[in-house]
Amino acid sequence: MAQTIQLKRGTRAELSTYGALKAGEMGFCTDTKEIYIGDGTTNSMVGRALSGPEASRPAAASVGRLYYVSSGSNSGYLYFDDGTAWRRVNAQKLTDLTGSMDDIADGSTYAKVLKADITAGHPNKVSDGTYTKTAAEIATHINDAAKHRVINDSGSAITDLWSAQKIKNEIELAKHNIEPQASVKDQHLATPPSSPAEADRYIIPSGATGVWAGKTNQIAEYASGAWAYYVPAVGWTAYVDDEQKIYSWNGSAWVRTGGALQTITAGNGLTGGGQAESVTLTVGAGNGIVVGSTSVAAKPGKGILVNTTGIEANIDSDSIVYDAANGNRLTVGTIDGGTF
Repeated sequence: MAQTIQLKRGTRAELSTYGALKAGEMGFCTDTKEIYIGDGTTNSMVGRALSGPEASRPAAASVGRLYYVSSGSNSGYLYFDDGTAWRRVNAQKLTDLTGSMDDIADGSTYAKVLKADITAGHPNKVSDGTYTKTAAEIATHINDAAKHRVINDSGSAITDLWSAQKIKNEIELAKHNIEPQASVKDQHLATPPSSPAEADRYIIPSGATGVWAGKTNQIAEYASGAWAYYVPAVGWTAYVDDEQKIYSWNGSAWVRTGGALQTITAGNGLTGGGQAESVTLTVGAGNGIVVGSTSVAAKPGKGILVNTTGIEANIDSDSIVYDAANGNRLTVGTIDGGTF
C-alpha cells in the first residue's frame, strides 16, 4: 500500500493561534497556500512569493513575505510584509517616487537647469559661463536690420540674404540644366508613392493620379516634404533605376538612348536571336525531339516509352528484367524454350 506523509496544516489564522512550530517542523496554510518552517520560537515562510489580485492578498502578519500583484488594481507592484502592513518595494512611474529635481545631482555629461531660467518648458537664457543673454535680448539683436541683413527669399538684390533652403532650391534648379541629369526611380508609376524619400525622382507617366495628375512626362522630385515638377527640355537625359536604362527627351517623348543593344546569336540547336529590346531564342526540333510552347520532350520510339517517370525501355519483365539493385541495368531474365 502506498504511504502518504502530510504536513501539519490549517488556516493562516489557525497557525497564528497555534504559535511557533518546533525546530525543523513545517506547516501548510490551506487558505493562503503558504509553507512555514519553525525554529521553536518563530515561524518563517519558505518558497516562492505570493501573487494574485490585490484583493486576494492576505492580511499582513508574517515578516518577510512578498506578494506580487499580477492583475487588476496596482498590477505590477511587489509588496513586503513587515508584520503589521504591506509595504510597496518597487516603483513603476515617477509619481511612485518621493523628492524633487533638487534631489538629483548633476552628472558628468548632463546637468540641471535653474527653474528661473525656464519659461513654459523652454530655456529663456543662453550663457557660456561669462556672458548671459535672455531670449528677448537675442531676438532684438538678431532682428536689428541696422546690425544684420534680414533674410529675404523673394529678393534678388545684391544685399538680399537668402535662407539655406532657398540656396539649396536654387542649386537644384541649376543642376537640372546640366547633363546628365540625376536618375529617376521609375517612369511607369501612376500613383505618387505614399512615403517618398528626400530627393526621390520620377518621370510622370500618362494617366497619373493624385498630385501628379496633368503633369505627364514631367520630372517630379520630392524635396522638403513636397513635390517639385520640372518640364523637360530637349536633350535632358535620365537613368531609370528600375530598368537600368538611359532615356532622353526628344521634345515629345522619353526615348531609349545610350548603351548599344547587344546582338544575340542563336547557337547550336537554337533559332532566332538578333538585336532588339526583346530577343527570342527558340529550341529547334530534331529527330526524337518534340518542342512545345513551354516544354521540350523526347519522342517515343520502337521499344521506348516516354512518360512522367522519364524515358524507359518497354520490356516484358520476364525474359528481360530491370535490375534496380545492381546499377539500374537491364538483364536477361528467364529464357523458356517451351515444352514438347
